[in-house]
Amino acid sequence: MERIHTKALVEGAIFAGVTAVLGVLYYYMQYLGIIAMVWPVPVIIVGYRNGLKASILSALSAGLIVSLVTQPLVGVGLLAGFGLPGVLMGYMIKKKVNPYIIVLICGLVLSITMAGEFLISLTASGIDMADFLAGIDSALKQQLEMLLDIYKRFGITETDLQTMKDNLDQIIRMMKLIFPSSLVLSGLMFSFIDYKLTRLILKRIGHMIPEIEQFSKWRIIEPYSFILLGLVVLTGIVPYLGLPVLTAVALNISTLLMLIFTVVGVSVIVYYAGIYGDRNGIPKVLRRIIVVIVILVFMRLVALVGILDLVFNLRKLKPEKDNGGIK
Repeated sequence: MERIHTKALVEGAIFAGVTAVLGVLYYYMQYLGIIAMVWPVPVIIVGYRNGLKASILSALSAGLIVSLVTQPLVGVGLLAGFGLPGVLMGYMIKKKVNPYIIVLICGLVLSITMAGEFLISLTASGIDMADFLAGIDSALKQQLEMLLDIYKRFGITETDLQTMKDNLDQIIRMMKLIFPSSLVLSGLMFSFIDYKLTRLILKRIGHMIPEIEQFSKWRIIEPYSFILLGLVVLTGIVPYLGLPVLTAVALNISTLLMLIFTVVGVSVIVYYAGIYGDRNGIPKVLRRIIVVIVILVFMRLVALVGILDLVFNLRKLKPEKDNGGIK
């Protein structure tokens, strides 16, 4: 069995203290949501340096301290929402799992645990989930009515107002439907930031873990690219089946796919901006400005570029030589 040495206990206690302080700050300054985002980092570092048991003990200690200083369910929520993914990421980094897989798996776990943490927070506040959702729906409708009233005062015709109302109603319904995919995206973003920040801190104290490849070489390699393309076809077929539940699932998958294709498309643009920029001696600042302008002007085509890269490998990146992409 894995033993926890005195040094590991001391280090775990120190990081548990740091984690607890972050948790207390998050409780009293919840508008600083970034605190929750980085809450797992000390736990990850302990897990990487001292093993699974030390990271679990550190996370439990931090959660206990937060519970004692604030409210019991606050510590439990932070432990469940961010502590467990931190333990998992630390373990996976120590086992030298591919960083892309680490970010993906921990991001998915984070999306689930964050939902749990949110439910615990509602319970701690004495708010019923159904009442909370009804309140949000009511607030959105009130905002919509206020917005339409303002437009009406500016002389917008009733026909145009009705068209605007229908469009805004559709957007609100869409927001409700794609909430699960939005939660997944948030989890992946948090996971990516946690990994990068952990790597930065570990590098400072003399530990090197694999870097996520530079953005210009991000790509999806086979067989994952074929899986994504297959999902595109399936999500295009599902709406014609007339099944509301499957349609909602397909909509969330489409949202995730669109983001993936857009990210890959931007990566392609950045890659070629670097190639032609170096070849023609274009300064990096000007290069970045041009990239931003191109992306903004041709926003609707960026995802298409990402799809084309999946199919044709536009940059001709080779997995055995380039570390870009999921392996």
